Amino acid sequence: MNLPKISIVTPSYNQGPYIGWTARSVFLQRYPNLEYVMMDGGSKDNTMEELQPYADRFAHISSERDKGQADAIARGFLKTSGEIMAYLNSDDMLSPGTLHWVAKYFADHPDVDAVYSHRCTVDSNNKVIWYWILPEHDNYKMMRWDLIPQETCFWRRRIYDKVGNVDPSYRFAMDYDLFARIMRDGKMVRANRFLGVFREHEVSKTSTQMTTVGAEEVRRVQNKYGLTFKKWDWLRSARFYNSVIRNGCKFANARIQLPGNLPGVGYDYDEVWGGLLGDGRLAPRVAG
Repeated sequence: MNLPKISIVTPSYNQGPYIGWTARSVFLQRYPNLEYVMMDGGSKDNTMEELQPYADRFAHISSERDKGQADAIARGFLKTSGEIMAYLNSDDMLSPGTLHWVAKYFADHPDVDAVYSHRCTVDSNNKVIWYWILPEHDNYKMMRWDLIPQETCFWRRRIYDKVGNVDPSYRFAMDYDLFARIMRDGKMVRANRFLGVFREHEVSKTSTQMTTVGAEEVRRVQNKYGLTFKKWDWLRSARFYNSVIRNGCKFANARIQLPGNLPGVGYDYDEVWGGLLGDGRLAPRVAG
């Protein structure tokens, strides 16, 4: 197969403890037509030192003050040209084999504009702690109660060109806003596997801002796109969210394995990678 170029942007600021794992999870895909852009916001920690061994593998890498995460992502995408696009936060990771799978999936499904997967979550030490197991994609539900795992989502440039770039005015819900536009004007599906890994730790934005800035911006997106709610939608929302959590618990307890995870919880995600993430060395370059 003639592999399409895949462009990935990573926004970063003071994520030294995790940025090496993030970068290796992308480069160790051994995908020959990769365009990886690193947009660091002028980190004051050891982020750039952690990235130095891989500096010549980025299509672009910079460290300068920005206007926040969404601004970094938006400016990063302007530096890309890939047919397939994604952004990966600087504390998250890709699952093994993701990029080759995504390229083949889009080749086999020309009508699909974006694809995402279930969510696997790790702690600050890469220990797998919980899963989201999501139902088949439903625009009505996901437009209103966005549970799309951003770190697992890939989309075609054709839909990006149609709906526009990430809105830099958001601090938290930039993914929700972008995905709402993609759902409105394109076709999105959920894959039955794990394409990426979400990291939960005490200083992550999801942990510190969800009930304040996050909630405010979610309402902003809902109002922006005229997402009305019926009388009992609050109950549907609770049921939907709880079913995703409950199915994740059942999945873990049943020790089910899909591409991108091992049975159960409590294992080091590096085991899924065969120890490569913790190695610190990279495989030889793959000719593009």
